[in-house]
Amino acid sequence: MKKVRLGKKLLLGLLAACLALGAAPVQAEIYGIDYKGLHAGVGLTAAMGTFHTSNSNFGAGGVVNGDKDNSWFEAYIMPSLNLSYDSGKFGTLYGEFAYVGSQTFGGIDPIGFSQTFGGSENPGDWESELFYVGWKSGSLIPGLPENVIDISFGEQTFSIGDGFLVADAEFDGAKGCYWIAPHKSFRETAILKVNTEPVRADFFYLKADKDYADTEMYGVNVEYIKEGFGTLGASWMTVTDANEFYEDGVTENFYANRDGMDIWSVRFQGNPLTAWGLEELFLAGEYADESGGDRADVDAYGYYLEAGWTFSNLPWTPTLSYRYAFFSGDETDTDDYEAFDPMFYGFLRGWGTHFMGEVVGEYHLFNSNQQIQMVHLNLVPTDKLSVGAIYYNFKLDQNNIFGTPVTSDEYADEINLYADYALNDNVWISGVFGCAFPGEAAEQYWGDDQAMMIVEAYVSFYF
Repeated sequence: MKKVRLGKKLLLGLLAACLALGAAPVQAEIYGIDYKGLHAGVGLTAAMGTFHTSNSNFGAGGVVNGDKDNSWFEAYIMPSLNLSYDSGKFGTLYGEFAYVGSQTFGGIDPIGFSQTFGGSENPGDWESELFYVGWKSGSLIPGLPENVIDISFGEQTFSIGDGFLVADAEFDGAKGCYWIAPHKSFRETAILKVNTEPVRADFFYLKADKDYADTEMYGVNVEYIKEGFGTLGASWMTVTDANEFYEDGVTENFYANRDGMDIWSVRFQGNPLTAWGLEELFLAGEYADESGGDRADVDAYGYYLEAGWTFSNLPWTPTLSYRYAFFSGDETDTDDYEAFDPMFYGFLRGWGTHFMGEVVGEYHLFNSNQQIQMVHLNLVPTDKLSVGAIYYNFKLDQNNIFGTPVTSDEYADEINLYADYALNDNVWISGVFGCAFPGEAAEQYWGDDQAMMIVEAYVSFYF
């Protein structure tokens, strides 16, 4: 589930809801002090995981080392300091500062992302993750909701919706911890949030780092939120800069064609039929259109549609859901560039959203030139344990894989099994098994036809 992003959600008080979503608890404070409106808190998040793949890349072996079996270990630690000052009448000043130390040991993943993107044999780094300041209006403006205005600047996270387009601004590979992925912040931001309830909006400037071509963009996001219905949203973004080449000045950047591109999207997520007694029905979807561009004439689109039902009266509260996702691929017989750019998609809502497949979605295909069907069953045996199974069918939109022609659109079928367990308020444990069976397109591309398997064990700590 690349970009696990298990930080900053709710703690054990809302654990049952978190487990149902496949999410994890929020970072707690080790120590906090309060004095005359001033609050200071120190937090610590850490995680480690061990990973093993068999028949890597459908038997072709690892891209870097050629080994059919690959094993490696990832770990990180992130200390943080948060500060706030409530002035009373004039709102609240706030800020947060955090650094991440991350490392991959003992081997490499089957694609070799850490080595491919400038890393070493055992890549690691100690790097800033959060460094921002902001101000909330509090009750300063009479007649409007509390904190109607929230403005912030600096290095921080930012997401739209459930992360279909914007959630994770770092790739992590060369910094270590490709799978755990502790980094996700935009390096530079200016964000204005206006919340008039039930309508809210974000106005933003974002700049990513070299992992994503130092992409710069501006945009606006507007949402209508109603309890018992859900969230209806729309956003517009324009990319004002993206580097054409990697740091070597020679290799063309994979993200270069986003420079000058405009993106429009509409989305919904929620339980819209609650008023008719169907509160157990969950619906979600998003459509994104990409056009324009300074380096290429982009004409791409992507979307997903999802429906789920929670059987709340049955033991273990099963939730069964189905999703169809489509991401356009580049057509070789046109002058336009039709390959969908997934931008900064991430993991916010649970397993399979929006990293689809622990094998294919982690290491092979990345939300472009794809058609994906997903069936997901989640069970909650106890208030501390969530287990589930996911089936994926992957097809190509256009019969090529990263420019290499193939004669079939059948890429793979994949099964994932997972378990999430909250040991206590501070420790979260996950285990995952994935197996992908290659289709004809994958066999042609990789040159082999063996089922690829992955086993992952992960533990995180929140203090």
